[in-house]
Amino acid sequence: MARKRLVVIEDQTAIREMLVEVLGKGCDYLLVGETGDGQEALRVCLEARADLAVLDARLPGIHGPDLLRRLVSRLPRLRVLVFSGHESPVLVREMIEAGANGFVEKTAGLQDVLRGLKIVAAGGTYFGPGVAALLHGSVGGAGPGAGSLTRRDRKVGGQRKDRGKPSDQPHAQAQCP
Repeated sequence: MARKRLVVIEDQTAIREMLVEVLGKGCDYLLVGETGDGQEALRVCLEARADLAVLDARLPGIHGPDLLRRLVSRLPRLRVLVFSGHESPVLVREMIEAGANGFVEKTAGLQDVLRGLKIVAAGGTYFGPGVAALLHGSVGGAGPGAGSLTRRDRKVGGQRKDRGKPSDQPHAQAQCP
């Protein structure tokens, strides 16, 4: 089976570099690109013909849901795991509607991220424990965001101040057959 061509899209440099380091050591994925900017991510994914992406929901350049819609319209087989520190019901819904195949919160453990990526790469859907609880509460009508979000909640939900820069540093890949 051919390895999935993976792009890591994360604007927090340290997190992006850690993901690249961890994911580049295995033989499941061929890391073909990384960036911290939405506009650059569109270019990298299209040029690399990515099969799989780990995508932060809040990026400079192009906002996560907008980027995701553009990506899946041009790369219909692309599988996407959202990895974000922002897990408001509105953002989760926007990302799912835009084409996300999974969503893991940044407070989840590394094993949740790896499990989610493996499931999404294989064609499944995965939600981290925090996002699953959020969705359960939202769908059940009793939890946070169960239809009670205000216009302001939608506007400020998930805004972030920290911005990373694209990394063009070469990364080591595992020696795979």
